[in-house]
Amino acid sequence: MHPLQGGILRLRHPSERRPGLPRENAWIFWPRLAAEIVYKHTILIHMIARLLLFKIAIARDPNARMYTDQALTPVRDDGDETLDLFAKTTGGPSAISHVKKVAKLTAAGQST
Repeated sequence: MHPLQGGILRLRHPSERRPGLPRENAWIFWPRLAAEIVYKHTILIHMIARLLLFKIAIARDPNARMYTDQALTPVRDDGDETLDLFAKTTGGPSAISHVKKVAKLTAAGQST
């Protein structure tokens, strides 16, 4: 992808101002634009470096594959009834019963 299409580099011109505003001085516009580009790309490079360091740290951690939380825990057979998303919403119980009914009907159709 071209840098102009990805939004990495935005080309501007001093004549691109709102109607009624005077044209900006080129000796002010171009250095300020260059400084903005350098500043924004410095922040971008810093963020990419931070994420790469996180990636390396996780890859080197021997216990990384052992980590688990509720989102990564495999769903049990009674998982639908115990999850807050289904248990504490108004349509949750009816959605669970519908899924079970469909599963029962499709399993009955496959066995014959």
